[in-house]
Amino acid sequence: MGFKFWGLGLMEKVFIFVFIFLAAVSLKGQMAGDLFISSQEPVLLSLTESDRLDLIDLYKAGQKSLVINQLEDSCFILQLTDNYLEFKSGTLRMELFVLPLINDSKIIGLIQTACAPVCDSSLEFYTTTWKKLDTGLFISPEEKSWFVKEGLNPAEQKIRNALIPFDISLMQFRFDTKKQELSQYYKTPEYVSQDDRKKAEAFLKETPRIFKWNQIRFE
Repeated sequence: MGFKFWGLGLMEKVFIFVFIFLAAVSLKGQMAGDLFISSQEPVLLSLTESDRLDLIDLYKAGQKSLVINQLEDSCFILQLTDNYLEFKSGTLRMELFVLPLINDSKIIGLIQTACAPVCDSSLEFYTTTWKKLDTGLFISPEEKSWFVKEGLNPAEQKIRNALIPFDISLMQFRFDTKKQELSQYYKTPEYVSQDDRKKAEAFLKETPRIFKWNQIRFE
């Protein structure tokens, strides 16, 4: 499925062009480590700027990148490149990634995943000055009905009955920095009982939904 830019209405095109122009104003040269330090995300407010600098310096020096935050959680960097940072604090994992736009400017993607024990993610987008953007501009995540196998009708009674215990929709996102792809995983099957999972597994896909970045949005 492709992003049909020329099929958009005039106001939608204008909005996208204005957004890209504004994003370009503030973003040149910023890398994932810099954005990690400047973040105003609540999960990071328990870390001082000095803590964040220490984490990055330790990681780059090849040492264990670990500090204890103000909530007494162990916090460490798992991966760090120019355009990607993966961070863990307690049961929360965060992925910060820098995405190129069509005019050589960039935006920030942020995944925050809590696992307690089943994982569930939030996905957000920001300018490089941490102004929050409308997630719907950049991706349309799938509903749980997408994870029903091809050729089956989610409204069919036996499928509906099998999926009744799946009323909570738990989704996990992961970003592949090399391919610039987002994977969306349906995690609710891990939340329900083994018996309920077994009844439904014949109707559910085993693979995630893969979204590719096209320098405008994930499709």
